[in-house]
Order: sequence, then C-alpha cells, then structure tokens
Amino acid sequence: MATLTRERILEAAVRLADRDGPDAVTLRKIAGELGVHVTSLYNHVPTRDAVTDGIVELLLDEAKLPTGPIAWDDWVREFIDAVGGIAATHPGAFHALQQVPVQGARATASFEVALAAFRAAGFSPADAFAAVKNAAYLALMIGQERSMVARGDLHETRLDALPAESFPLVRSVASDAADYENVWAFGVETLVAGLRARLSEQDGR
Repeated sequence: MATLTRERILEAAVRLADRDGPDAVTLRKIAGELGVHVTSLYNHVPTRDAVTDGIVELLLDEAKLPTGPIAWDDWVREFIDAVGGIAATHPGAFHALQQVPVQGARATASFEVALAAFRAAGFSPADAFAAVKNAAYLALMIGQERSMVARGDLHETRLDALPAESFPLVRSVASDAADYENVWAFGVETLVAGLRARLSEQDGR
C-alpha cells in the first residue's frame, strides 16, 4: 500500500467532492476511499476544517494563478479565468473556496503582482485594493455558476410556464439562447471597463 501522506488524503478528498458532492467529504469517507482507518488520518489532517484548507491549497496550485509581471487588466481576466477553470474541472471541490477565504502563498503571490500592476497604472492604494477584492468576488461568483453548470445543478426558470402577456420581454429570451460563457465574459469586461473609467477619473483630478 502506498504511504499515507497529506497530499494523498487531500487528493482523495477532492475526488470525493467532485464525484459525490462536497457534503461527502468527511474524514471517515476519506479513510474509506483510501482503505485506511480514520485514525490514521489525524496526523496529517486532524479536522474537517484542515481538509477544507488543504483542498483550497490544491485547487489554487492547479489553477496556475497569474504571478508574474502583468498589466492590471490582463490580471483581472487571467485571474477570473483561472478560478473559473478549476470550478469547471472540480465542480464539487470548488465548494471549499466558498467556505474559506482565498488565501495561502500562491493566492497571495497573485494578489501581490495584481496590486503592483494596479499601482503602476496609477490606481490609488485604496482603489488598487478594492479592484483586487472585486475581481476576487467576481471570480468566485462566476466560479460558483461554472461549478453548478458542470454538475448540472444550475436550474433556470421555465420561460414557457410564464404568461406571455405578463412577461413579454422575459419570454422573448429563449432558454436555448442563454450563453453563459457570454454572460461571464460580459461581467469580466464590464468590471475592466469600470476600473478603466475609475482610473481616468482619478487621472483627471
């Protein structure tokens, strides 16, 4: 049997979450997945919270967040795309990112280069911080929808069940015209445009 390590335990937790949903990730079920007694996990992950923190670490490592010199608008796009990518790849495990703050060395390294990029472009310290936080919020929101789509859990209102005379505009949006990729891209570009406008206002003062 392979040596039990923290990495093996966390990888098993991610598999469980993606296969059976986030609620399936318990120490007992992880132990069952690995074919070991639950007490053998305690030296590596003593609590369920430690497992959640570890899942977040694994996902952020896999996400390959931007950490090198980069323009601020490219950082926004790449960061949100990276988070969305792990949501689509790990729709069950992604839930962990909604339970604890996006933290750790890899995430912080990405935030560091982001702040440098925003400051170099002329954003004030407060605006640079707010920009990074808003990009992170949007990344998690889009990631949540991506994970729901991947799991088949994103349910839309049945437009054909709505009376046409009361909801003519809503009914005109056919369900097969819902392009989530376009919706998510629209949100990203709207954030970028808003930040660019904010920078112009700041430069004009």
